[in-house]
Amino acid sequence: MDRHDESSYRDADRVYVELRRKILMLNLDPGAVLDESRIVQEMGTSRTPVREAIIRLVSEGLLRRDGRQIRVSTFEVKQLRAFFEGMTLMSRSVHRMAAARRTPQQLEAIRAALLTFENEVSKGDEIRISEANHAFHLAIANAADSVFIQRGYEELLVESLRLARQCFSRGEEPESTRREHLARTITDHKAVYDAIERRDVDEADRITTQHCHLFRERLSDQILGPPTEAVCISLAD
Repeated sequence: MDRHDESSYRDADRVYVELRRKILMLNLDPGAVLDESRIVQEMGTSRTPVREAIIRLVSEGLLRRDGRQIRVSTFEVKQLRAFFEGMTLMSRSVHRMAAARRTPQQLEAIRAALLTFENEVSKGDEIRISEANHAFHLAIANAADSVFIQRGYEELLVESLRLARQCFSRGEEPESTRREHLARTITDHKAVYDAIERRDVDEADRITTQHCHLFRERLSDQILGPPTEAVCISLAD
């Protein structure tokens, strides 16, 4: 790779990270059209790195193509049932396989991500907390050692990042509720790590299902108020 290609690669990474941050922080509104020329000007780069970053974000589902335009992806309430079903089933599969297959090195990576999440919770930055939570689950997905399931799971994780930000950025949630949720999340993370360490497949499955329900209930309450049958639906339905 020559210096020009290396510089372009670094610029693409920089643009990707910044655009991703803006989408997750809702500095770019859901449904908004991306102005490529403005991004080039603001980022002080050329069109090629911007387009490379956009391709990555489209592949993650954070951006979507709308004819010749690129828009920030939206999420509709009618999609919640399918999202929760997919997230729960994929999470259970990933965590069961991680408990059965993890290597000592992968276990250490999960532990490091667990400690990073706890550290970010103590600091209180919402975006860093979300990213640390994302990294913890990615470390578990890596330990599952199943590339196609991991790919689908990672897409759901990215969607959950943006969806959670949309729901909890309005400041309507009481601080006490937020603290309680983070405390329960830490407890679940520790429990699932312990299960993976012991290679206890069934316990990893149980804790993961519980953790998915925690997220589902919190999200449902924030969007719709008290849980309804349309959202808090059993996997048996």
